[in-house]
Amino acid sequence: MDGLGFWLGRWICTWDGGHGTNTVTRDMDGHVIIERFEALEPEPFSGLSVSVQGTDGLWRQTWVDSTGSYWHFEGGPQDDGTFVFATPRPVDADQVYKRMVFSDIGADGFAWRWEFSDDGSQWEQRWVITYRRAR
Repeated sequence: MDGLGFWLGRWICTWDGGHGTNTVTRDMDGHVIIERFEALEPEPFSGLSVSVQGTDGLWRQTWVDSTGSYWHFEGGPQDDGTFVFATPRPVDADQVYKRMVFSDIGADGFAWRWEFSDDGSQWEQRWVITYRRAR
C-alpha cells in the first residue's frame, strides 16, 4: 500500500488566496487511507475521503464534503512520478470528468492539481494547492 504513503501525515495547504489543513492517516489494519481536509480561507469547507487499493492494484477513492459533493475516483501512480485519481465517467450537472494530480512529490511536500475535462483527454487546471508537512 505504498502508493499513497507519501500522503500520510499532517499538512499545511496553501493556494492562491487561501489556506487550509489536511490530515491523512491509515486505518483498518493499514488497508484504508482516510483524509480530513479543512479549507480555512477564503471559503471555509471541510471534506473527507476514503481510499483503498483493490486486489487488482487500482486505487479507489470516495470523496464527500460540507457542500454536499460526492465523487468516486479511480487511479494510481503514473510512470511520470505523479499519482492521479480521476472520475471514470463524466459527473455532476456539468457532465465533466474530474481529476486530481499529485506531483513534485517529496518527503516534506508536493503539489496537488484539480482539473476538469469535457472529453477525458484535454484537461483544464482549476485549483492548485501546495502541500507542506506540518511541524
